[in-house]
Amino acid sequence: MKIVVMSDSHDHLENVENAISQAGTLGTDVLLHCGDLCSPFVIDRLAGFPGQVHIVFGNNDGDRYTIARIAGKYSHLSIHGEFGVLDTEDGDIAFTHQPGFARGLASTGTYTAVFYGHTHIRKSERIKHTWLVNPGELMGLREAPGFLLFDLKKGSAEHFAV
Repeated sequence: MKIVVMSDSHDHLENVENAISQAGTLGTDVLLHCGDLCSPFVIDRLAGFPGQVHIVFGNNDGDRYTIARIAGKYSHLSIHGEFGVLDTEDGDIAFTHQPGFARGLASTGTYTAVFYGHTHIRKSERIKHTWLVNPGELMGLREAPGFLLFDLKKGSAEHFAV
């Protein structure tokens, strides 16, 4: 199974719209956003993805009530709180914003992959049998903005610049 993973959009709507446009052509039906949308209006852009959208909160997501209320308008969009877990055909995956929490989840060996954000730096490593992956940022603060297409079966990531 392949999934789109993005994080740290920080209200950069043009980057979010470009990412959603590209991601919608990749033939996958799952998108994870690992937090720091920042403002509620980002939800409407993420809802443009044609498949299931799963979001966790980051430390800069201020108006969580309104983010959740707007997300409730879309049947294909789910807000998971501080972390989420999905059961996939290639094993369970977890996602969160905080790297320390993600490392702890990966260290349990329970998941095929754990995704996180916060650092704004793309990184992929293996902890025992679990992939620990940061997709980088959509914001463009520390590196070129983009997202990942992660293949759970192969454990490989392809970066797409926006």
